[in-house]
Parts: sequence; C-alpha cells; structure tokens
Amino acid sequence: MMDLSAMTAFVHNLLAQTTPADVPQGLTGEDIKIIGACFCAALVMGVAALGPGISEGFAAAKAVEGVARNPEAAGSITRTMIIGQAVTESVAIYCLLIALVILFIII
Repeated sequence: MMDLSAMTAFVHNLLAQTTPADVPQGLTGEDIKIIGACFCAALVMGVAALGPGISEGFAAAKAVEGVARNPEAAGSITRTMIIGQAVTESVAIYCLLIALVILFIII
C-alpha cells in the first residue's frame, strides 16, 4: 500500500511529464459539440430506460394479480402481458437507435 509521500511523488512525476504544449488551451466548438451529443445520448437513454421499466413493472404486477384472481386464465393473461411488454420495450429500442445516431452520425 502506498503511503502519502510515495503517492505525492508519483503524482508529481506524472505532472512533471506534461509540457505546456500538451495542455489544451480551452474548449473548441468541436469539443462542445461532442460534449452536447454525449449528454443528449445519455439523457435519451435515461428517459428510455425509465418509462418502459416502470410500465413493464406495472404490467407484470397487474398480470400477477389477474392470474391470482383467475388461475384458469393464466395462459391468456401471460400471452397478453408479453405482447404488451414487447410493444413497450420497442420504445426503448427506438430511443437506443436515436442515441446511436446522435453518437455516431452527429459526432
């Protein structure tokens, strides 16, 4: 395990290796474009995971309640639930495609 003096020496040696020419002098327009695209893609995927995740959880809960009340209809309820969840998950897949377009075509 490193003690504080060894870690300080290590960080000092790392910083001493950079020259002023290696240090970026600020953000360019291209950097801001990349940062914005990454932020938008992350936001799209976050919202895309939130909505279908919540709705699929509600659908599964209601399907379990329906099967508990009427066990004879378990096959029909399960089949309907799976179709509904596939439709719901397609929203997340479309959002994934949008995020990939943002990341790989816009950048």
